Amino acid sequence: MAYKINNTFGTLLVTLSDGTIDVATTDLTLIGKGYAGFGEKLNENLVKLLENFNNTSAPSNKIQGQLWYDKTNNQLNVYTGSKFKPVGSPTNSTSAPTNAVQGDLWFDTTNTQLYVYTGSAWTLVGPTTVAGSGVTQVITESPEDNTGVKRSILKLVSNDTVVGVVSNLAFTPSSTETLGAALITAGFSTVAQGIQLSSAVASVKFRGTSTDSDSLGGVTAANYLRSDSADTTTGRISVQSDDGIRLGGGNDITMTLSSDDFTIAQTTQDKDIIFTVNDGGVTKEALRITGSSGRIEHLRVGDLTVDGTNTVLNTTTLSVEDNIIELNRGVSSNSGMPNFTGLKVNRGETSTATEQNLYWVWDETFADDGSTIFGNAGGAWTAFKASQTDTELEAPTLVDIRANIVHATSTSAQYADLAERYASDMKLEVGEVVMLGGEEEVTRCDTDSCNNVFGVVSESPAFLMNAEAGNNDSHPMIALKGRVLVKLKGKGQAGDRIVSAGNGEARIANIKECTAFNTIGRLIKHKYNEQTALTECVIGVK
Repeated sequence: MAYKINNTFGTLLVTLSDGTIDVATTDLTLIGKGYAGFGEKLNENLVKLLENFNNTSAPSNKIQGQLWYDKTNNQLNVYTGSKFKPVGSPTNSTSAPTNAVQGDLWFDTTNTQLYVYTGSAWTLVGPTTVAGSGVTQVITESPEDNTGVKRSILKLVSNDTVVGVVSNLAFTPSSTETLGAALITAGFSTVAQGIQLSSAVASVKFRGTSTDSDSLGGVTAANYLRSDSADTTTGRISVQSDDGIRLGGGNDITMTLSSDDFTIAQTTQDKDIIFTVNDGGVTKEALRITGSSGRIEHLRVGDLTVDGTNTVLNTTTLSVEDNIIELNRGVSSNSGMPNFTGLKVNRGETSTATEQNLYWVWDETFADDGSTIFGNAGGAWTAFKASQTDTELEAPTLVDIRANIVHATSTSAQYADLAERYASDMKLEVGEVVMLGGEEEVTRCDTDSCNNVFGVVSESPAFLMNAEAGNNDSHPMIALKGRVLVKLKGKGQAGDRIVSAGNGEARIANIKECTAFNTIGRLIKHKYNEQTALTECVIGVK
């Protein structure tokens, strides 16, 4: 009866007739029933299995799962169904194996490290640290941030200590997640974008030569002064040494301190110290100390001689014994008089000033030409302000003159109402209607068509009585008569009479309700909207 030979999966490999053998299906000799001399073939099969078909070439009738020992390379292989593949099995020894082939593994039992043979040398697979020492390697981790999002980082570990972290994003590690909490403990309460060193490791630094840096000590690189080229600074430069400052290749100019005395010295023989100024774009010499004589040019002791058009006296108090200060001494006739003669208050240098200069001058240009009401032919004393760049007061502007008591005749006023300060029981706004009463002298008028109307809060009265009684909060200026802004609601026509409307406001009155007691005044111009607005009215006119 024929043998049916199946593989492990139950697939039929071959059918063996009685008294026959098969050497073509596999690399073993398959023996049929009743084959004479079967013992030799059987024993040879056992030897082949024992030695894993040890040969310099691969078996020709291999089947999936079959082992072959490559005698040439001393390497065990397994057939995958398409090719023989080396079977990995590291060599355990204290020294590297000899006669290794590419792909061989060696486990160094001394240092507990695994190596692979590249074909020319043994390359370390890992771990990177030898036995008995701490972990030293770059570790990939994904800790959570404080929002629960995982972040990918590289941890730089040396001897079990995290000395740095590499991250492409900045984040705050989670204090409740294991990896995040470990980061915080390792000195990374926040993780910066880029390479960051641990704050928990003492004296950890980047060491070596850096070709560039964004900042130093938290100050950007652009804010440091250059030593190899011209540079500027907006900060103050302080020299703490009394040895001071040296200028020039030969230390030609020195600025030093000695017992708190300040010395400026020209050290080069017979050379001058020169002070210059920029006059309208032209550099001019203001002062020269002559080295060859040791004298100041243009200045003499005794009679004071000053060259130039301006004499500057830098003193706290200027005392003049003469009774009269004479200006324009050199003017020979009225036609030669300058337009303005008097005093100037300089309020800053021309190049940097933001305020205009002030003048108290005789204005020769002022005259009564029939268009003015002053009647001051031949000029007038005038207070002006003018731009720093003005020459001869090209565009002057009148300014106020303030005094305790002025004895003069007034011909006009800038503003249009007569007002007086009264104590108020509340803070009042410009244009509000007030009445006598309340807890103080006046209060807001909160009734409609009030018969006790007293006045309106003024903004800028032409004449203010009782001016020193208080400020606008405690003693508002109450307009009693004249043109003034009034909080008026509703539309109106010029000439309409106004009465109180409550809440400090006014309204247009019905002519029949107007009395001498409730009428505040009259509207000056038409008002075309219903909204409450500050509107010009004349008060005190019934």
